[in-house]
Amino acid sequence: MSKNRIILAAVGGVIAVAALAAAAFAYLAYAAKVAAVEGDDEAEGLESVVAKVQKLSRAPVYPCARSVKELDENSEKVAEWLKSVRSCASAGDRVYEKTTPAAFKTFLVRDAKRLVSQPGEASGAIAKPDFAFGPFKNYITGGDMPSEAQLSELQRRWDDVATVTEALVACGVGEIVDMQFKAEEKKPEAEAAASDRKPKRNARKQNKGKAAAKPQAEPAGLSSAYTYVFTFTARQQALVKVVNAFATSERFVTVDDISFRRAKDAIVEALPADEAKQQDAAATGGRRRRRGGAAAAVLAEEKKEEAASGIVTDPQADSPFSVTMTVTVHDFRSLEEADADKEKAEEGKK
Repeated sequence: MSKNRIILAAVGGVIAVAALAAAAFAYLAYAAKVAAVEGDDEAEGLESVVAKVQKLSRAPVYPCARSVKELDENSEKVAEWLKSVRSCASAGDRVYEKTTPAAFKTFLVRDAKRLVSQPGEASGAIAKPDFAFGPFKNYITGGDMPSEAQLSELQRRWDDVATVTEALVACGVGEIVDMQFKAEEKKPEAEAAASDRKPKRNARKQNKGKAAAKPQAEPAGLSSAYTYVFTFTARQQALVKVVNAFATSERFVTVDDISFRRAKDAIVEALPADEAKQQDAAATGGRRRRRGGAAAAVLAEEKKEEAASGIVTDPQADSPFSVTMTVTVHDFRSLEEADADKEKAEEGKK
């Protein structure tokens, strides 16, 4: 056998051994993976463990003493957590004294004047002298008298409006332009009809031959919420302060929607010549090409003048944003419940 054949045979043998070793390692890795997933004689696999966990999670809690104790402890923790959360959320709840329509109208007119005269950018006030807070206009500047049935709701709504207005003033907004109540969104007629029919069918199937169930009482702890849409002017700093003020307010106020825009763009207005030049360049491109070097020299000189002029526009001098903000004021009726409990206790003593 020649020397070359001996070398080739040795190289082939080494390659064969390496291939066998690689195949062995691949098989061992595959076997280990299968054992980890499906299990083997030594240990359970992932699939069996997952199946066992799912079975146990779906199974009812075993009613032993330990389980009952743990459930009671967890229930107490949840109850404590709910109590602390509700206490924090209802820290700003309010209760209103009973009044008469005439007394409320007098208070409304006086308080509206107080709010309108707060500092702002509308000739030194937060709103124009004839601003009458939208839906309250007929009560403030008109001859309408609130009815007894509407009195409690109007008291609450006016307190909400005053709270939001005072927050806007404290944050430094420019002028309150408008305020409106946001109407409750109603379901489309087809959807409402379908939702009304479905429970009735289910009720007939489930309660066939049985007496109709009594209507359930409203769950305790639900908030009384009213939504308002405010339109006002504000600069950047004031707008940020408004959002932060509502987020940290003791009264539970949520910002549902916000949009803002400027009446004019200061940057575009500061550079009107540039736009005219660009339009002229597009329209008279042929003439500029013929002039060649002279036009290039003029443009270069103009760019130098623009660079030397410094600030194109001053943000502090920009016009304020026109802001439309939708806010909801919540009351969790905690003080109403406290008053009701107090009245019950007094009646019990009698």
